[in-house]
Amino acid sequence: MKKTIITLWLFLLTIIGKAQAFEFAPVGAEWYYTRYYRVGYNLTGIACDKFTSLRSVEINGVECKEIELYRHLNQYGTVEPYTEVRYIHQEGDRIYEVEDGEMYLLYDFSKEPGEYWVVPKYNDTIRVGSVSYMTLDDGTTRKVMETGPTVNYDLHFYYVIEGIGMDESLFPFYYLDGNPWLEGPLRCYFEDGAQLISSETECDYEVLSVDELEVNGITVINTVVEDILHVEFSEAMSGMKKIQILDITGRTVYSSDITDKRTEIYFNDNPSGVYLFHVKTDSREYNVKFIKI
Repeated sequence: MKKTIITLWLFLLTIIGKAQAFEFAPVGAEWYYTRYYRVGYNLTGIACDKFTSLRSVEINGVECKEIELYRHLNQYGTVEPYTEVRYIHQEGDRIYEVEDGEMYLLYDFSKEPGEYWVVPKYNDTIRVGSVSYMTLDDGTTRKVMETGPTVNYDLHFYYVIEGIGMDESLFPFYYLDGNPWLEGPLRCYFEDGAQLISSETECDYEVLSVDELEVNGITVINTVVEDILHVEFSEAMSGMKKIQILDITGRTVYSSDITDKRTEIYFNDNPSGVYLFHVKTDSREYNVKFIKI
């Protein structure tokens, strides 16, 4: 009898566990994604997409969350603030995008390896390759589905995090710039003001385009560094310049005095992360952030 009761409780707990779903996009939730922009012909500039769950609204009798996208830089790295609003609705583990009163399935967090879900709005089918679990910053765990390739033969694999969304752009099958390679990884995720996902990159980190930097005396700098940081100064920064590079903690990792118009700093021995390039003359100084990959 005792064994039967324990078995029944385990069965009930399994049913309850499967019935529970994380609230998707609770009001106040924030997502920060890296987005790349073009510097010449190369996608080497770094910007930021911020999504915010603003409020709950009712559309045709259906409760929805209003999600706002905010961008500070355009696809060429020039300051051009842009906002866009979208709506989502949750039914258990299923998340729908709501547009013109119609609901379109976006995520299905109940899926297991070998299963799939159809995304009708984007004419795609999302297949789950494998499932794992990740620990968030608050110690809780979330299911992670590795998805792809899809019907559209996109050979790029995506990770979909339970209750949070995809690791590249909140609306994973719609590319706002028309190019999937402009979208980058999820940097930060917040709920109720608490940071649940973090990375080595600051949440709202972005770098202005070369045109914007020229005003401050720098005409060339690669803001994504693998081995060498290349810097070229304008005439406004001629003469003696004191250069410092600081890591994210504020510690100086490089320092030099130069008079040359251009310089190359070998950076391959430094760990990956965000750094601050600081240059100072007798009359002016300027900072620019870059990422070591």
